[in-house]
Amino acid sequence: MPEPTDPAAQAEPAEQDDPATGADPATGADPATRAEPAEKPSWRDRLTSAMPATRESRIIAVNALVGSMGTGMFLAGSALYFTRFAGLTATQLGVGLGIAGIMGIATTVPMGMLADRFGPRNVLLVVCIWRAIGYIAYLRVEGFTQFVFTACVLYIMDRAGQPLNQALVGRLITGTERNRTMGFIRSLRNLGFTVGFSLAGIALTTGSKTGFQLLFVGNAISFLFVFALITMLPKVGRTVVKDTGDAKDAKPLVPPSRDWRFVAATAANGVLFLHDAILITVLPLWVAEHTRSPIWMITVLVTTNTVITVVAQVRATRHINSLSSATRATTQSSVLLLFACVAFAVSGVVDTPAWAIVALTVALLLLTFGELLHSASSWEISFALSPEAAQGRYLAFFNVGFSAAEIAGPAVVLWLLTRTGPGGWLILAVCFPLSAALSWVGTREKPAVPEQAVQDPDPVPAAGGS
Repeated sequence: MPEPTDPAAQAEPAEQDDPATGADPATGADPATRAEPAEKPSWRDRLTSAMPATRESRIIAVNALVGSMGTGMFLAGSALYFTRFAGLTATQLGVGLGIAGIMGIATTVPMGMLADRFGPRNVLLVVCIWRAIGYIAYLRVEGFTQFVFTACVLYIMDRAGQPLNQALVGRLITGTERNRTMGFIRSLRNLGFTVGFSLAGIALTTGSKTGFQLLFVGNAISFLFVFALITMLPKVGRTVVKDTGDAKDAKPLVPPSRDWRFVAATAANGVLFLHDAILITVLPLWVAEHTRSPIWMITVLVTTNTVITVVAQVRATRHINSLSSATRATTQSSVLLLFACVAFAVSGVVDTPAWAIVALTVALLLLTFGELLHSASSWEISFALSPEAAQGRYLAFFNVGFSAAEIAGPAVVLWLLTRTGPGGWLILAVCFPLSAALSWVGTREKPAVPEQAVQDPDPVPAAGGS
């Protein structure tokens, strides 16, 4: 038996295209212009969109990968080489590196001034050759005095490398791609360090002096490759600020140490940069000596951090494109770092390995995402607060906060944890939101000045005398 048919449906004729225009009566759209379903992007389109957008940013990103591979090889074997084959004790090595680190910090801003005067590209070319020669010179070191001299001369260039690269990005790349390029640099540096450490493991298995020396040579060669890559970038001279012709609008250029807003942001970010010290130095010692976690968790935690950083650092820069968004990201990162410290404290008081593993995993994830947000926000803050005509020296001054945290941070945090145990993490936890508050003071928008306040005052008769 056939199904009954709705009489209303039979009475209503089916809609047809207008025979005169061919348009759809329901939408009024011409069939020729009707929207077709969007095609899904191909894997090639997705790969292209995931890469740096400009030729300059791609060269700078590859530059970071090559340089960090060489540095990773050097760091993996340098301490053993100097104590086994260069006649240094462990104490002499630590003291020598401390002296060299101070020298590097003291000369960072002058190197930034050279970048303002001659352009970051030209200064970086000199830095690459200097570093290549310096790492080869390490192979001729015998004794403490020669080591300190060579390390001090080399650290001048080592410490200048990061702010000079950032200044180069600031001069060649603009808009959202600038911060995105910094994200690629950090991601590829982490990847390069991992590859460098892996390659060093092959040479270190021999245990021979020649095997160790190959690591130094490999590092020197990497800087020659970096030199070649930098020559492919456009020439960038000194910054020249255009004269607007209005003397009232001209602002005097002050050194970064006298710009209180910039000093506040630098100091705050120096404390927030302690997340690097926690990951590299503090975490392995804490896991091994203060928790019930198995020792292999150190490798798991560090590897997890590296993978997440390589994959997610660029994505973390996506919504940080202004001073206000960077300030918010700094606050968010401080909260994540606070809870990471709380989780580290918990890992030191739980009684079972399983709970220690859980607490350490949570702490590592919070630390990593706090690190990603803070890194991205710090780039935007340093760019936004740096005058165009003095970008090199301002970025170099900002980097001093990072260098201080890198050198003094491990000693300070380890001393705190040794004296107070898990409670030290709680003290450290409070420091992060306090630092974010200080950063907010330095980065908050200046209040608007009323129009009457900026008008020229009535002329005052000149007083007698000279």
